[in-house]
Amino acid sequence: MEITPRGEGSGALATFSILAGPHTGEKVPVRSPVVRIGRGTGNDIVMNDDSVSANHASLEFDEGAWRITDLDSTNGTFVESVRLAPQVPTPLPYGASVRFGGVRLLFVSVDEADPEAARAEYVEPEAAPTIRERAAAGRRFPVWMVLLILVLLVLAVVLFTTFYPLHAQALPRVQQVAALLLPVAAIP
Repeated sequence: MEITPRGEGSGALATFSILAGPHTGEKVPVRSPVVRIGRGTGNDIVMNDDSVSANHASLEFDEGAWRITDLDSTNGTFVESVRLAPQVPTPLPYGASVRFGGVRLLFVSVDEADPEAARAEYVEPEAAPTIRERAAAGRRFPVWMVLLILVLLVLAVVLFTTFYPLHAQALPRVQQVAALLLPVAAIP
């Protein structure tokens, strides 16, 4: 298991201390007042462990306290061995043991941290555009549609040249059709 914090700056607002496994005792800094935790690379704290969901939990400092929310994870988020209800922000005090799936951590305060000031300065990052939004912005003509039109065009040319050849034998038939259409077009 490997835990990788993302984000700039060395100033941690709090830390998670690893309680079990080969990295026992190592500290994982919480560098932002709003943190997403999970196995997926888009999270602020990435936990490379199969028991952790891609988007497992979020941690937020708001109104003077930390709150942790399970994001409908498969193996659950636990505080002091109590499983959290999904999508319900739950207070997380310093010194509490936390488990994300099978990963056990201890939530620890940092003496020189000022989470209140960090929260005041925090700007929510822009959400990544959805697939539909990206497609609407580009409005590209689908490649499959271009290929379909080309195939239909080739098929139409082949069928037309097969059933309506314009060589010497077909010329009398074209003249007959033209003779039929010209008198109709000449009538006022």
